[in-house]
Amino acid sequence: MGLLEELKVEVSGCKLCAELVANRSRTVFGDGTINAEVMFVGEAPGEEEDKQGIPFVGRAGQLLTKTMEEAGIPRKMVYIANVLKCRPPGNRDPNTDEINNCSTFLAAQIMLINPKVVCPLGRFGLEQLIGKEYKISDAHGKTFRRRDGTVFMPMYHPAAILRKGSLYGEFEKDFKKLKRLLLKEGVKF
Repeated sequence: MGLLEELKVEVSGCKLCAELVANRSRTVFGDGTINAEVMFVGEAPGEEEDKQGIPFVGRAGQLLTKTMEEAGIPRKMVYIANVLKCRPPGNRDPNTDEINNCSTFLAAQIMLINPKVVCPLGRFGLEQLIGKEYKISDAHGKTFRRRDGTVFMPMYHPAAILRKGSLYGEFEKDFKKLKRLLLKEGVKF
């Protein structure tokens, strides 16, 4: 069993967040290729993700996959995870304790996948991976480089696009920027 699979088993047995544990159908660890050069990080699983145990398979996931593939980035070539590994009841926002409890799991996923580019999707991914001093409306489509060379490019969360369709043009532009960034970083699909 590889380290990522061991981490997945650890996550599936996690009981740190009593409310999430009591309400989850299953944990939602991540999905994609383990040697992906690009990784997307969303907020938390939704209802469909909780049922299937796979991130981004509901309406927002379908939009993410469609937009990604239109930009020439096949879903099977990326890795997708969330800040939280369990669905918050009623699709509420994650709270600080839940984010802190899951933060080591997400950090380990990023370390083990070791992507060249990480795309935080929405406010919670942005805050967790880059910092609370940024707003997604200002940071989307921009790049941030970490000392280890990893590049972060925040994007709007696809659920925000579904709620506010006028953002779709920005979402599409960000994927075009991402494709150019990936080519610049030597990533080929």
